[in-house]
Amino acid sequence: MLNKKKDKLLGKCPFRNLKTCSRECILFREGIRYAEKEGNSFPFSDCSLNIIADNLEASHNRMYMMQKEVGETKNVMALKILSDIGQIKKEDVVNKAINIVNTKLKEIE
Repeated sequence: MLNKKKDKLLGKCPFRNLKTCSRECILFREGIRYAEKEGNSFPFSDCSLNIIADNLEASHNRMYMMQKEVGETKNVMALKILSDIGQIKKEDVVNKAINIVNTKLKEIE
C-alpha cells in the first residue's frame, strides 16, 4: 500500500522555476475534497498534477485493500471446505474468521 503524503497546499511548481503555485498557472485547480475517514468536506487549492497523483494513490490503496480482503475470504472458504471434509477442526475455521474480524475492527478504529 502506498503511503499518502500529508496534505499540501500551493507547493512550489517545478514547471515555473520553483515558484509558488498560483491562480495564474494553467495547472492550478481549486475545489472541494471529501475526507472519507472524518466524513466531512473541505475546500482545497492545488496543482492538478498533485491532484492526479493523490487520486492514483487512493485508487491503488483501494485496490490493494480489496485484493487483501478477497485473499482473506478465499482462505476462510478453503478452511471451511477442509473442515467439511474432516481435514481440520471447525474451531480452527471459527478462530481464523474471528481473527480477521478483530483485525478489521482495529483498522477501523
